[in-house]
Amino acid sequence: MSKKDAKIIEFKTSIVKHGIEAATTTYLMDRVPFVFNKDRELYREWKRKLGKLIDIDPLNITIIGSGGIGFSLNPHKKFKLFSADSDIDVAVVSEHHFSVAWRSLRATKLPDVRSSKDREAIKEHRNNYIYWGCIATDRVLSYLPFVRQWTEATSAMAGENPTEERDVKIRLYRDYESLRAYHMSGMENLLSTLMAS
Repeated sequence: MSKKDAKIIEFKTSIVKHGIEAATTTYLMDRVPFVFNKDRELYREWKRKLGKLIDIDPLNITIIGSGGIGFSLNPHKKFKLFSADSDIDVAVVSEHHFSVAWRSLRATKLPDVRSSKDREAIKEHRNNYIYWGCIATDRVLSYLPFVRQWTEATSAMAGENPTEERDVKIRLYRDYESLRAYHMSGMENLLSTLMAS
């Protein structure tokens, strides 16, 4: 059995045995991320640095995605293992920043947005992401008031151990309930895929 298959089976077993809510907490929110190779102090220091750069309490920062658990939870990526070309996906919980971002996106006039890709990203946020209390800042950061600060911060963190030379992307969540609900919904869809395989 491959390393990838073993990880997916362990993950699937955890969901079935403990339920989606427990699996979401265990795999996404309450562990040292895979990229940190079990070094909790390095992870704490990394979060302290990012938190200072974006004015967020480090306790409200979590690494998710393949950098968090070792493989992608996106079934379209076929549960690809974390690799040299993987991004670092960061969940940031901040009601203040979420409110500022939400107001900014709501005020953005779509006819003024030149890029069709950006228009689609804003529409998708209005119709989907905002419902879940989530803003994918990597897709709409240029329309948010803190664009410069967060762009500089993610660039700086791409120079920190162990995330050197990786794209650091932030998803902003209104609160922990939003973070959990968004990922529980994704895990429900994922479980259907896993059970069918």
